[in-house]
Amino acid sequence: MDELNYHSGSGREFVGPRPPERPARFAAEMLAAPLALRKIRFVTNRFAPNHVVTIRSDVDGWASDTFGTYRDGAWEFFFEIASLPDTMTFKFVLDGEHWEQAPDHSIATNADQEFGEAEIAFPAPLARYQHGYDNFNLESSKRMQEAVPRNTRDILYDVIVIGSGMGGGTLADELADAGVKTLVLEAGGLALPSHMTNLPGDWTRLAEHHQVGHYDNEPGSGFLRGVHLSLGGRSVYWSGLIPRMHPWELQFWPDDIRAYLAGDGYDGAETLLRMRRRLGRFQDRVVQKLRADLNGWTIEDLPRSRHQPFVNREGDFVDILESSTGVFSTADLLLSSLAFPGAAGRDNLTINLGHLVTRLETDGHRVTHVVCQDLLGNTTRRYRARFVVLAAGSLESPRIALDSQLDDPNHKMGVGLTDHPAFFSAEYTIPDGTPFAGRDHHAKVYLFRPDATFENHPFNVEVVVNPVYWHVRSSDPELFRGAQPSKIKMTFTFASLLDDANFVRSRGNGRKLAVHVRPNETGRPHFDAARHTRNAILASLDVPFTAEEGMGYGNEGTVHHAGGTLRTSGDGTGVVDSQLKFEAYDNLYCADPSVWPFIPAANPVLTLVALTMRLAEHLRSRI
Repeated sequence: MDELNYHSGSGREFVGPRPPERPARFAAEMLAAPLALRKIRFVTNRFAPNHVVTIRSDVDGWASDTFGTYRDGAWEFFFEIASLPDTMTFKFVLDGEHWEQAPDHSIATNADQEFGEAEIAFPAPLARYQHGYDNFNLESSKRMQEAVPRNTRDILYDVIVIGSGMGGGTLADELADAGVKTLVLEAGGLALPSHMTNLPGDWTRLAEHHQVGHYDNEPGSGFLRGVHLSLGGRSVYWSGLIPRMHPWELQFWPDDIRAYLAGDGYDGAETLLRMRRRLGRFQDRVVQKLRADLNGWTIEDLPRSRHQPFVNREGDFVDILESSTGVFSTADLLLSSLAFPGAAGRDNLTINLGHLVTRLETDGHRVTHVVCQDLLGNTTRRYRARFVVLAAGSLESPRIALDSQLDDPNHKMGVGLTDHPAFFSAEYTIPDGTPFAGRDHHAKVYLFRPDATFENHPFNVEVVVNPVYWHVRSSDPELFRGAQPSKIKMTFTFASLLDDANFVRSRGNGRKLAVHVRPNETGRPHFDAARHTRNAILASLDVPFTAEEGMGYGNEGTVHHAGGTLRTSGDGTGVVDSQLKFEAYDNLYCADPSVWPFIPAANPVLTLVALTMRLAEHLRSRI
């Protein structure tokens, strides 16, 4: 399960008896504790995004904007209390140029403040597109314009890719490198140039602060937010886990996809994602001990995208000239391509940021144009290509398909939105003096049963020793030093069939999607097997535990792991065929987890990238 979601504070159901109280977390984990903040709230529907409302005040200077977040029908602005005087004078500013037409607001800073739309007046602003995306502000800058130059001319591309995340970004780069003239349409801007853990700073809050609320849960639904509209999509925030699907999981896929993945289909994806080679001798010791004590389990290094080009599996240096690029992101991949000329560079690649695709125009069984709101140019644009690929995610891709009123012969567009549920162990203290204790140690270990079936141990296990070091990039090691005890925790992720009672529905342009996802009970029958495995792992590593204590159960679903809304099939019963082409259209494809016919226990990234690389070869053969 994605660590960023696991730590999101969403609250998860606890299964079984509650665990005993645990010691406090590491001090380093408390670095992300929220600051004491004061809030100003401006309730408005008229000035929702794509408008931007800011505050200018006597505190920060009347030429400086304080940016807020639009969510739940209001702009919210936060100020650190320690930096505020007793009173504050300010005005709201619209779209960076229209000052509020009223006397300055003078408020006491000892309480939160709220203003209604009737209280605030602006000069008549330029009309802007409004959309149903909370917390989505498209920032433009000279750096973005130079790094990602756009092309809005009416030319015929070979392929248009909608979305620049893990699927769309990989596909666009593969096609452009092969000489295919490719246009990427991305609704977001340049939020981060690389994966967040490749950058300095407190990354633990970045993912949550950039969540975009673009849907409402229907009654009884608890689907969790997590989409990020930006160059690179979710790939700039993921946790780097890249396990393969197991043979028992592949049985739920079309025959030719199963044969591809069971063969060498995963190899190229692991190379592109730069699968980590080795973590070190301590992890080797953990793996060896668990292998000795847990019969019937495959136990190995947790497969992760963590670039180590200069280290081989034995831990020796092999290429000191190549530097690590850290965790993979398609923002890195695409920005690198755009930075250089040539076939592997920008010759065949164009990326238009700030382009929110609203619909596809069709003529018979072909897509003729992709229609966008150019949020930067504030105009509607239409683009043409021989082939079009939806890669906007398991909610946005079906939204585009539904808003385009595409033919849906099997009535499955937007149906089946499902995620894999998971059990989460408590965090246990490893006693000092035992073989695996020590604040200087870290391990990420992966377990699964090679004889598993959908009915017997259908889960993967992630074991992390000292989880505070899950992602660490800091030039100041003192931030993580201390005498706190070492810890261990485990996650158990389950495979799941699609639930056809789940759905995503469009309410029309400019409005939030409607989502309904039922609790996923797939993991519950296997709770005892998971708990027994947890106990065996803790016993092997000499960690005290209570055999009957429960575990947290997460089954709500998340935007970045769920799929199934444009499912593939090999027999014409889905939305797309086994080449990921829409059944009813000759030149329309999908390259994101929408196409999942089954939700694997494995995290989705490696399978998505492998299928995307396969799609790139297929499209090349048709051009």
